[in-house]
Amino acid sequence: MAVTTQTPAPYAPGTAVNTVISRFRDRGLQQPITKEVLIRAGVSESLVPRTLQALQTLDLIDDSGTPTPTLLKLRSVPESDYKATMLEWMQSAYAEVFQFADPRHDDAIRVRDAFRAYTPHGQQDRMVSLFMSLCVEAGIIDAPLNDPKPAMRKPSRTAAAPASTRAKPQGQRSQSQVPPPALAAAVGLAPALMGMLESIPKGGKGWTKQDRDKFVLTFSAVLDFAVPVVSAESLREADQPDETGDEEDVP
Repeated sequence: MAVTTQTPAPYAPGTAVNTVISRFRDRGLQQPITKEVLIRAGVSESLVPRTLQALQTLDLIDDSGTPTPTLLKLRSVPESDYKATMLEWMQSAYAEVFQFADPRHDDAIRVRDAFRAYTPHGQQDRMVSLFMSLCVEAGIIDAPLNDPKPAMRKPSRTAAAPASTRAKPQGQRSQSQVPPPALAAAVGLAPALMGMLESIPKGGKGWTKQDRDKFVLTFSAVLDFAVPVVSAESLREADQPDETGDEEDVP
């Protein structure tokens, strides 16, 4: 199965789909892969239906929840071949999308436009977010989390800084002067998120709708990488030792 305009496109969070792939590859999952299995793997219960639909549409499991040859191959290949295998799978699953846009060469607006024919229409932004997250995992594009600089804008030099901010006694650096990575660490945010927030126009200065749409699309993808969506149960058990051990595949 592949993503086509004839059937609903997948729009699960990229973190959920990537969690299933990495968990199946590194630790194994009980088979068939059902709602209960996904919840135990850390997928939020509210996200399970769309995650199962995404796994089926992307040819990772069949209608009964049995892993497909595609998912089995992703598990069995050595690390050196993993991204190449992911790329091959992505180009097959999203063949229609790649005919209209390629994130290696096209901007976010063109990628967004490539999804306008897909249903459900109200979930198209989530479709794009999932696609971009999988592209990062496949090595098609670099992870925004690792390179926030392109999202940052240079400060305007058209106006002189107020006298109160021109000079600061040594050792007294204002919060706005703290580099984004250091400030992010101080407030507990991922550097990429801080870098994105720093790119928002300051002082009431506006921006074009195209710039705003591009920011929202990119921020959504960055947020998915920086803050994974997990179930309430997994949050409670995050600090608890795994007493059951790795789950073994069931024939």
